[in-house]
Amino acid sequence: MSSVANWLTQSVTTLGPWGLFLVALGDSAFVPLPQGVDFLLITQAIAAPSTAYPAAALAVAGSLIGSYVLYSMARRGGELMLRKRASGAGAAKIRRQIDRYGGLVLILPTMIPLPLPTKLFVIGAGVFQMRPLSFVGAVAFGRIVRYFGEAFVALRYGDRTMDLFRENVGVGLALAAAVVALFVVIQRWSADRLGGEGAA
Repeated sequence: MSSVANWLTQSVTTLGPWGLFLVALGDSAFVPLPQGVDFLLITQAIAAPSTAYPAAALAVAGSLIGSYVLYSMARRGGELMLRKRASGAGAAKIRRQIDRYGGLVLILPTMIPLPLPTKLFVIGAGVFQMRPLSFVGAVAFGRIVRYFGEAFVALRYGDRTMDLFRENVGVGLALAAAVVALFVVIQRWSADRLGGEGAA
């Protein structure tokens, strides 16, 4: 893994923010690099502060495009892809969550810089026919919060950034869970209100 990390670091250094775009695209669509994009974005922001937010934007774009490629493949026949990654019970649980919450199930794994099974949820979203707009909105929201947040922290704290993330994992999880819970409450409130207006 260290050799891969060194190669990626050199690539991003050579190509600048566009290198990060390519790494984010590959990470989301093809070969997962757990926390690789996060590490490279923080490294880029510290080394060249003026490129921090453009790099974050390109990381979001690369990740969104890569995720959509994987999602589109799953929509056209990703049952085998899903079976390789989840048991029957696990796939059924993902389907229930998608049927109930839609794109909300993607926010937590795309927002938190931890090795969560993001691809499993992306494939599940395709297999179980999540609406494209919901998919794109959820992934874009999660990645924007994640990558722009990392760029902001890197600019503010420099070399201490990685230590701060490691020391505050629990806080990050709690905040992300609170955001998802807020979306769930809003969704249910909207559904109840529309149902009430329909009945009236």
